[in-house]
Amino acid sequence: MLKEVHLTSPLPTAQQAIEDRLNQRGFKIFAAIDQAAEAQNVGLTLKPTVLLIFGNPKVGTLLMQEDDQVAFELPIKLLLVAEGDHTKALYRDPHDFPNATKLSEAGQQIIANMANLYQSVLADL
Repeated sequence: MLKEVHLTSPLPTAQQAIEDRLNQRGFKIFAAIDQAAEAQNVGLTLKPTVLLIFGNPKVGTLLMQEDDQVAFELPIKLLLVAEGDHTKALYRDPHDFPNATKLSEAGQQIIANMANLYQSVLADL
């Protein structure tokens, strides 16, 4: 299930703060896809929307070693959508990843840490 968090910051400010927080925690940002720009490239319009794809291969690989289906969800993603001068953030709850409940205790702790990560990087924005 997707979680939705409403941020009081405008999208560019929220995106920069989130990227800074992820970098400070040692995460790699694999991509920041400007979906509105991509829509414009094909003659369509979309409100400002950015998909952040990020992770920590050192940790994510441990999950993938336990269960191939988890690999489909990694790296993790965060969708940012402009809502006027605010931002809506959407992400999949890691507890809902396929077979998350079948992971080892260590794997389930990683899942819990991922869920906490989303909360911490979105806090006070």
